[in-house]
Amino acid sequence: MFSPRQRRARQAFLVVMLVLFAVSFTFDIDGATRVVWALLVLSSLGMVVTGRAGTVADTDGVEVCDGLRTRRVPWAAVEDVRAVRSQWEDPKVEIHLTDGATRTLPSVGADAVSQLEQLRATGMG
Repeated sequence: MFSPRQRRARQAFLVVMLVLFAVSFTFDIDGATRVVWALLVLSSLGMVVTGRAGTVADTDGVEVCDGLRTRRVPWAAVEDVRAVRSQWEDPKVEIHLTDGATRTLPSVGADAVSQLEQLRATGMG
């Protein structure tokens, strides 16, 4: 995940882009320029959202941020941690919950499964 300083810098960049986009409507510019500004704002928004995605694990549980929402899952609610391999995609790590749900852990490599299992064992007591 990004540090709070990096996150603030990305959010400030988005605000600047939004202000410039709004100011562009006060000037007499053509539609193509406005489309370019809109694309810049949308790409900036995408950068901020995807930059937030990440996973933080400790002995209490896993905090999963998918870019928009952050969820805290205690280890007691985790049934299994797996690396899911696909023919077309990079391996991803998933946690399977006791209620039957599955959560993908963003920014976690398949090589971290053993570390997550150790944290889970420590957190479960």
